[in-house]
Amino acid sequence: MGLLSGFQDGFLFTSGKYFLHKGAYTSVPERPCLCDKCHSDSGCFHAHGRYTRWVKTLKDAVLTPVRVWRQRWLCLCCGRTMSNGTPDILPYVPNCTLVILALLWSYLEGGKGIHNSIPQELYEAVTPRTLARYLKRAKAVCLETQQAIREVLIEIREPRPWDESFHQGLSPPESLSKRYRDSSKVTTLWRSLTILLIGSKTLSATPSLLMARARHKAEQRISRFLI
Repeated sequence: MGLLSGFQDGFLFTSGKYFLHKGAYTSVPERPCLCDKCHSDSGCFHAHGRYTRWVKTLKDAVLTPVRVWRQRWLCLCCGRTMSNGTPDILPYVPNCTLVILALLWSYLEGGKGIHNSIPQELYEAVTPRTLARYLKRAKAVCLETQQAIREVLIEIREPRPWDESFHQGLSPPESLSKRYRDSSKVTTLWRSLTILLIGSKTLSATPSLLMARARHKAEQRISRFLI
């Protein structure tokens, strides 16, 4: 089972912002606008060192572990620290958002159970148990994810109505409805990812770039994105 063309390269390799420094990818540090601890939007932060962490991403559709620099910031409002860096990396999650998207999409579209839906290319990324955890978290924030994705696509697509890009309604696969007694959340999740992938194709923009913008939208509302 091959990955879709949109799942070729992670944000590190498509944004054009990142370069290698001392064996890890980095970019020019950007001061946060919002503290993820006290939610202050004062923008009052002091640089507080940096550190590296490993993350699995995709390069030429191959699962690739890379090291990235994370900038640590001290919030002057609450006195606690937070970090930022590449927008496709989530706290305490070893896979980038593109890998998570590919895993969720393979399950939602594949018509198979959790144990049989992991693509061969991503066997080293997760176990079935981890995928089940991703799915549970994704369903919990499916509405927030959908809203953020829609906002980004409408913003890019203006002044033309975004709905013009959908010539037919978005109906989930029948196999998906059969697997769930109450399929409302999983259907919303499927629709969110479908909108993202159609938008990526329509706008000739990679999913990783669109997701980075969508996550920024979600963070401005102090809500989670994707999982």
